Amino acid sequence: MTRRFHALLLLLACALLSACATLTQLAYSNAAMAYSNLPPMLSWWVDDYVDMSHGQKDWVRERISRLMDWHRAHELPEYRRFFEHVLAESREPFTVEEVAAAYRDLRKHYRRTAEHVLPEVADFFLQLDAEQVAQMEKKFVDDNRKFVRESVKGTPEERTARRVKRFVGHMEGWLGSVSSEQRGKIEAYYRDIPDLIEERLADRKVRQGEILALIRARPATEAMIAGLRTLFVESQTWRRPEYQKKLAEREQQFFEMIAGLSASLSPDQRDHLQGRIRGFLRDITTLNASG
Repeated sequence: MTRRFHALLLLLACALLSACATLTQLAYSNAAMAYSNLPPMLSWWVDDYVDMSHGQKDWVRERISRLMDWHRAHELPEYRRFFEHVLAESREPFTVEEVAAAYRDLRKHYRRTAEHVLPEVADFFLQLDAEQVAQMEKKFVDDNRKFVRESVKGTPEERTARRVKRFVGHMEGWLGSVSSEQRGKIEAYYRDIPDLIEERLADRKVRQGEILALIRARPATEAMIAGLRTLFVESQTWRRPEYQKKLAEREQQFFEMIAGLSASLSPDQRDHLQGRIRGFLRDITTLNASG
């Protein structure tokens, strides 16, 4: 399932700062401005999957506004605590255990936001008519074709080079620059991990099929929420064990790579990293003041 549609199903509230929207995507943007511009973007993304009626558009805009108010009041303070903790730890190299703990912390943010958003998503899905569900199904098919097309574009070496280039760009947003030695660590990581294209596509199709089946079944609201919770929060209950094992191995390799990069930071890079973190803290202050 596309990252974009995953965010849609959570009305993209989790994209504010969660495990499914990486912090690196915000590293070279004005987070406060991006946050403030989310409501119209979210409405547009929802409409891209189903052609909403005027009443549904008004409903989505009103619910997004309420969700943003809740997120500003309840989640931004948690993000502040998270960044303050990371800032304190950033004075020294991050250990593998610290990187893993930060990831688990972000997963908690994701789950908490998801639990708040899923009832709204359930209500929206129960409003959809047969034509709108057919539009969603067609969009799934189009998204999957695009996923496959982009995933197999070029040789394996070219695909690895593109992934390395993207990640180096993210790291430069955090560190200001990346040394040749650090780039080598990143290249080694991407050479060693498999693409998992087939597994990822199968995973997307399972989730998509279950979403469509849920909507067409039109269960009671609580049953719809429970079904969505299983699909988006409790994926370990239906995801194939061998795929879960591969994902866990990739995560561990990622934690080790980040810890290795952290140990190689120059004083200038560490200063740049801390400046970025302080920038997020200022953005949070700005957002809270504007609420």
